[in-house]
Amino acid sequence: RQDNEQEFISLSQLQEILGIGRTKAYDLVASGELPAIRVGRAIRVRRADLDRWAERQSYFDSARK
Repeated sequence: RQDNEQEFISLSQLQEILGIGRTKAYDLVASGELPAIRVGRAIRVRRADLDRWAERQSYFDSARK
């Protein structure tokens, strides 16, 4: 990992990275689809969990073999 890469990111950073809105970011976390932790009132996502989640979301068109 690069020194400037954070281990945890905020939901606003998650929104920016994925290009999604606030509601979708909260839905991903609230549903448990994307693991997160709460630190006080703040919700944080571990960067490694986001990377694993993104790998599982990879689109594969089975019709184009």
